[in-house]
This record gives sequence, C-alpha cells and structure tokens, in this order.
Amino acid sequence: MSAPPEANTEYSRGSEAFGRLRTRRTRPDSDVLGSRGIATTTVVLAALLGALLIVVAQFTALYHIHSAASSTPIKTVGTGANHAWAPIPIALLAAVLAFAVWRYGNRTALIALALLGVVTLLIALLGDLPDAHATGIVGSGASQYAEGTSTPSAGLYMETLGAVLLLISGGVGFLLLMGSPPEQP
Repeated sequence: MSAPPEANTEYSRGSEAFGRLRTRRTRPDSDVLGSRGIATTTVVLAALLGALLIVVAQFTALYHIHSAASSTPIKTVGTGANHAWAPIPIALLAAVLAFAVWRYGNRTALIALALLGVVTLLIALLGDLPDAHATGIVGSGASQYAEGTSTPSAGLYMETLGAVLLLISGGVGFLLLMGSPPEQP
C-alpha cells in the first residue's frame, strides 16, 4: 500500500526533539567573555568595591586627636558619627545601581553611579578632611589646656577611595558601554 500524497512518510519528529537537546542555542549577546561582558563586569565590580569601602569606612576611625603633651590619642572620632552616617544610604543605592548596570546595561545607572561618587567625594573632602587636619586647644580647666592636632585615619582614606571608585566606574563605564546596544534581559 502506498501512502496518500498528502501524508508525510518521514518519521523524524522524535529525532528532531533529541537533536534540540544536543545542540544548545545561545544568544549572541549572552557571551560572558565578550568585550561588553568583561567591561560590564569590571565596572560593576569596581562600583561594588567602592560601595563596600564606603560602608566599611563608616565604622572605622576618621581621625585621632593628639596633644603636644602626650603621644597617645586623646580622642578618636568615627567616620560615620562625623557626618550622621550619610554615606551609608549612598553606598546602598550605589549597589542597587551596580546591579542595574549588570542586569540591564542601564546607562542612566552609570551616570547616577558617577554622581553618587561625586557626592561622597564632596562629603569626604569638604566635610571630613578639614576636621582631620584641624589644630586648636584641647583639654579642660581641670586637666589643663594643651595644643592639639588631629591626624587622619583609615576611615578618611577608605571613604575617599570608595568615592573615587564610584566616580570612575560610573564615568568610565558610561564611556565604555556608550557605543554598544544595551543587553536584553
């Protein structure tokens, strides 16, 4: 018996299903090792490192106050307490923006990262740096007055480095990823 002309005599439906299992189809823009993937990963890691440095800096010493009479610090001032913990929400927002850059290739998030870096840098340089290099009279009437100076500590350097990393990751990331189309989720 012969099959009618409309009927398909080829029984390849089953092998086609197994053929799809063997060949894996990938989107061309999902290549993690491509130049866009490396640039995006580097920008995101720099932004996350900057945000982490800013958060850690808030829990470390900003500066130490020394007197001329003693070599040990009279007082230590924390970074977060010096400016009411303002950089912590900035760092958390920077981490969210870094995720937006990584996940969606969002160029607006890169500009916002750079702006957050500028804001944090202004807090560090205009708010913290003058306090970290101040001189004056310390003490009280009961414990004698003495000439005192403050010296910066690790908190100032970590906060400044974190701000610079946010600024660089946002600015350089925008320039690197400006010409390429955004990735589709």
